[in-house]
Formats: sequence, structure tokens, C-alpha cells
Amino acid sequence: MLPDTDVERAFSVSSQLGITAVFYSGKGYPDQLLDVPDPPAVLFYRGRYSPSELSPAIAVIGSRRCSLYGRKTARKISMELSRSGVCVVSGLARGIDGEAHRGALDGGSPTAAVMGGGLDVIYPPEHGSLAERIARQGCLISEYPPGIKPARYTFPERNRIISGLSKAVVVVEAGERSGTMITVATALDQGRDVFAVPGDITRSSTRGTNRLLRDGAGIVLSPEELAEELGFNSPVVSARPASDPVLAALAGKHITAQQLSLDLRQDTSTVNSRLLELELQGLVIRIPGGLYTLV
Repeated sequence: MLPDTDVERAFSVSSQLGITAVFYSGKGYPDQLLDVPDPPAVLFYRGRYSPSELSPAIAVIGSRRCSLYGRKTARKISMELSRSGVCVVSGLARGIDGEAHRGALDGGSPTAAVMGGGLDVIYPPEHGSLAERIARQGCLISEYPPGIKPARYTFPERNRIISGLSKAVVVVEAGERSGTMITVATALDQGRDVFAVPGDITRSSTRGTNRLLRDGAGIVLSPEELAEELGFNSPVVSARPASDPVLAALAGKHITAQQLSLDLRQDTSTVNSRLLELELQGLVIRIPGGLYTLV
């Protein structure tokens, strides 16, 4: 427990940074966390919504070191859930978490990022712009006051909040021994449903999800079926525009914006602008190496 002087300083700094604190059983505290084991005594949040306004919520989580298939699947699942009016909860980490948030943002509903440190310490640093998008459309949440840096022990601790806020947990890719599997164990202790995406049996990053399926987790065969299984209506999504030259040029390829501009004989700024629009629509995804491909 922090000394009284540190507590006072934490709330003073929070106020200056536009961060709000809500206390256990108090106004704004999410009902989903009231009955879970070891609920956080206080939640700090920053964003358009408070944690109590994020229902219904589903967690979409997975490995930081994920495959391209995992990235695409996390983004598609999250976009579909978001289009169905669901708040997608994840941890802002590299890999699956980041794609889950991006897909949720593309779908239009709020998304919540539960962080392993103070809300003024964005981790990983390269997700700073993503964190700002989340704050504008959903909220950033932490049980740690401003100034606290993420540490190895803080991530397992925050995992109980990710699952606790959610009606169910969807695991896209996970190794057998990983932080994701810690979240799964916590979710089961909290009485949450667990779903998993089938993965390549030759990859270590999917052994955890495949074993979850063997042990009785719900199977995710498509984003639409998952939404239906969870009791959410899946909206009708318009077909991909076949006449778009950028989409046509990306078909079956992983290429840079510069190469794409050469192929289309268009200036790079025009191509980059169109790629951003298509990313926001959930039709194109940027992958490591500055490459673009179709979702």
C-alpha cells in the first residue's frame, strides 16, 4: 500500500493528466469486477468512456510473437465483434493484442486496453498512437497510478482485469507457457467462457490454443459464428469493392507502399492515403517490414 503522501500525489498527478480514478463498489466501478477474486481496489482510466460503460465486453488476446494468420484472425474477429456492438478488451501488447484493438477500432464500437503500468507510461512505446486512438473511442485502464513502469509481475496481475471485465475470453494464438495462458486460468477461475482459434500444429505459438480446444474450450471457426455463439447479432457487411486498384494490386501479395505506387504509377502520398483508408475499413493490414497485404 502506498503511503498517504504518495496516494495524494498519485491522485493529483492523475487529475493533471486527465486520468480519473474509480474505487471498488463506488460510482463508475464496473459491476463485472465486483465479484471476481482479488478485485482491484481502484481503477485509473482515461478515455471517452468509463470502465462501467464497457458492457457487453469480450476479451481477445494472444501471443506477442504471432503469425500473419494470427494477426489477420485477431483483427477480423475483433472487427466483427465491434460491428455487433461489443467492446473488445485486450492488453495493448505487441502482436495479437494490438491487432485486436485495431480491429475493434475499425468496427466502430469502444475498445478497452488494460495496461501493466501507469496510464502515462505507454508500453510498448510504439503503440503510443494506437493508445490515443483507443482513448478517443474507448478507454485505457490500469490499477497502477501514474508513473508506475510496467514490470514482469504487473502483466500477470493486470490479466485478471482483462478477463474480469469480459463475458468471455477468445484466445487467437498462445504458447503452452505464456501470459495468455495465465489469463485463461484466471478467466476459468472467474467463471468466464473460453474460446480458442485452431492453429498450425507445427507452430509452438499455437500449442496452447490447440490444447485448450482439446480440453473443451469453444472453437472459433469464423468471426460470424463466434458472434452468434456469444449471442450477438452479426451485421451485414458490404462486399469488398472489386474495382479498387489498390486492392486489386495487393491481391496475393505482401508489398511496400513504395512498390505499390510504382506498380500503380501513382505518387506515394496518394497511395499512402488510400492504404490508410483501407486499413481503417479493415480491408488492408500493415505487417512487420512495412509491408501491406489484404485482410
